[in-house]
Amino acid sequence: MDTHTTIHIKDLKQILPHRYPSLLLDRVVQLESRKYIVGLKNVSIGEPYFQGHFDDSPVMPGVLILESLLQTGATLFLQDPVYFGRFAFFASIERVEFFDNVIPGDQLRLEMEVSKINDNIIFMKGRALVEGKCVCSGSFSFNLAHRPSKAQIHATASVHHTAILGKNVEIGANTIIGEQVHIGDNTVIDANCFLEKWTRIGESCRIHFGCVIGSQAQDLKYQGEKSWVNIGDRNEIREYVTINRATGEKQVTIIGSDNIFLTHVHIAHNCILGNNIVIANTTNLGGHTEVDDNVVIGGMTGIHQFVRIGKGAMVGAYTRLPQDVPPFMLCEGNPALVKGLNAVGLRRNGVSRESLSELKEIYKALYRSDLDTTASLNSIKSNQYKSQEATYLLDFLATNSKRGCIKKLDSK
Repeated sequence: MDTHTTIHIKDLKQILPHRYPSLLLDRVVQLESRKYIVGLKNVSIGEPYFQGHFDDSPVMPGVLILESLLQTGATLFLQDPVYFGRFAFFASIERVEFFDNVIPGDQLRLEMEVSKINDNIIFMKGRALVEGKCVCSGSFSFNLAHRPSKAQIHATASVHHTAILGKNVEIGANTIIGEQVHIGDNTVIDANCFLEKWTRIGESCRIHFGCVIGSQAQDLKYQGEKSWVNIGDRNEIREYVTINRATGEKQVTIIGSDNIFLTHVHIAHNCILGNNIVIANTTNLGGHTEVDDNVVIGGMTGIHQFVRIGKGAMVGAYTRLPQDVPPFMLCEGNPALVKGLNAVGLRRNGVSRESLSELKEIYKALYRSDLDTTASLNSIKSNQYKSQEATYLLDFLATNSKRGCIKKLDSK
């Protein structure tokens, strides 16, 4: 739409979900997509809020002026095909000032300008004018939420008004969806789950009975600051899994896509997990753990905080893991020891024979030679490895680590 577009009340009723007496916008007179909008509100003595509101000197309540500005700002986005059909909910109101009264017979000119678009949260500056004189101004933000059908949310569930639900989301019995939770299209959340505030869930995920996601970090350093859990698409999260949000202002616990977490898995604050990971039952990941793509972790495993697990590694069940696991390795034990190269996993993931051969050479130099670790690494660096897998493994070994890598082969 161009800057001269006019939207009349008949079309506004197709854009906004509000109806009498809550529809406060009469017409849009200017609009530039995702930039600014100007609307008009005719203030009439016949409107219900004037009945009993200063009977001798009727004044339009300030909160309704703010609501008129919100509806104007919402129209800018709800007429956009990307956002059409959603609800708009206030997220914040800042630096609001009122300069004069609005009385019956006035016409409000409502001007809203976009400051920032952050996912589904819109930040705008606005002002209301009467005959060219500003009567109210402020800064606003609001969420654009999908309209869930009644069938999507069980009658006993509780969904915070700032939560944003995608299309075809299902919320089970007694589940609680907290403040500023975003849930992507086609995600199913079973009964008795709790998604606390500041959590984002991607599309087509399945969260089973009793999971707790986005709970505050179990960390003495956490002081209630705003932090997040971000979970990607197509994740299968089985019963009673717990995932904590991060420690640190605006820090994030990150989980990628296409992962499977079995019953009673715990993922602590500030963990970073990639894609296509399988974590078996009752495994605990300490804070700041990093797990790269295509990793398999056996059940009843305890992983120390700050540990890294490289791409394509496999960790056996009942393992105590106090140090990093290099990529493409098999490890198990208490404490963990490297047992070999994950050759089967590499073949299943389509790694070429040439790459597999280079990885075997590196593995033998690290874990089967008589050289100490430093000499082994110097020997490896002297070779010219070409495969992406070998380069990734060497980069992993060269990266500074708080825990250090598992270096010693079990002698048995």
